[in-house]
Amino acid sequence: MRLLPPNIYLIALALVAFCHQAVSQITPENRPPNVILILADDVGAECLGSYGGRSYATPNLDLMAENGIKFNRAYAMPSCTPARNKLLTGRSNVRNYQYFTCMNPGETTIAQTLQNAGYVTGAVGKWQLHGSPLYPEYHLRGAKPSQSGFDEWCMWQVAEYGPRYWDPLIEFHNAPAATRTGEYGPDIFSDYAIDFVDRHAGEPFFLYYSMALGHSPFVPPPGYPSGGNNRKNFGYMIEYMDMLVGRLLNHLHQTGLAEETLVLFVSDNGTSPLIKSDWRGHYTRGWKGITNELGLRTPMIAYWDGWIAPGRESNELVDLVDFFPTIVKLSGDEMPNDAIYDGVSFLPQLLGRKGKAREWIFGYFNPKPGKGGGDSNYRWATNKYFRLYDDGRMYHIYQDPTQNESLQNNPDPIIQANREQLMKILAGHPSEPPSVGY
Repeated sequence: MRLLPPNIYLIALALVAFCHQAVSQITPENRPPNVILILADDVGAECLGSYGGRSYATPNLDLMAENGIKFNRAYAMPSCTPARNKLLTGRSNVRNYQYFTCMNPGETTIAQTLQNAGYVTGAVGKWQLHGSPLYPEYHLRGAKPSQSGFDEWCMWQVAEYGPRYWDPLIEFHNAPAATRTGEYGPDIFSDYAIDFVDRHAGEPFFLYYSMALGHSPFVPPPGYPSGGNNRKNFGYMIEYMDMLVGRLLNHLHQTGLAEETLVLFVSDNGTSPLIKSDWRGHYTRGWKGITNELGLRTPMIAYWDGWIAPGRESNELVDLVDFFPTIVKLSGDEMPNDAIYDGVSFLPQLLGRKGKAREWIFGYFNPKPGKGGGDSNYRWATNKYFRLYDDGRMYHIYQDPTQNESLQNNPDPIIQANREQLMKILAGHPSEPPSVGY
């Protein structure tokens, strides 16, 4: 892949124009930009070369970071469904989470808000929010893509559960789930994403591209040798994921849509604990399912040719709930006022302007209420240096990223001042969602 370098003159004009346009309503003469939100599955920061990963080849994502902005302090959730709930609704799990594989169909989503702003909306890839038959008591009790604001969709794991990679079981908005014998799921999703872009090139669109890669099972993609172990196959899958991202970005350039489309890349959680990767010269296991720094922090890259200056990095805190207000503000619409929304827009940071910096992140994790799973202590607050749990445990997230030595009884006044700040954040949030487990 070869991304075209942004035109510095266009960037200057764009920044001036944005100052006048961002606060006004979008008119037909001033079409709002397209947005493609790519969500990788179980891909920790250690997997990408731009974040110091040395085990896998990710040239397209690395070039995306080189020509855009890389966020070093972006936080997701420890597992799949909690992250998707948070991302699509812009609300903490403590406000709306119900059960694994479910999202409340009554929640307002990014897609619904953009529909109201005149966008055509599409979703492709992994859904996992309608309730899986793996949990019969919650099957079909969550939200379908069409209930969540998506006009068109091509998804795995909506009403039925089957393979996601080879011979995948895929459902469309206009066709029931069917097995695609001899085909590879991520290729189907990639083709659909590009087709969606082509069909809606003349109108503002929002595409939620929820990739299946690189979640287990660890099986080789097309063109790779079979018979490898989990780590080798995972490496093939990361390379294939990177190739698919590059294919989409190249297509935006080839069709002249790169300057009209903001592309955001983020992951839902850390890598599987079955995988060990070379990160900055040291091997680390994946920390999916754990609420430490390596289980929560995610790679995040934003690219928008001509609007985002290349080669930038941000060390400001970003949470999954922040994508909702960022994208809605970009569309020219207003945030809904039907509920409490927890996000802080990072749109100014994208465009090189000073914005409201997030000072802390609140987290709640209880993916299967009543059945355990994940950390037993699942409420926490994080600022730039420390993480505090509601049971009193406290960690310095730079010095102790895997959280081995609690600072709970440390009398240092700086630690105590941070503890007091974080305790207020915990006290300011509910202890449980209003309808845990329905």
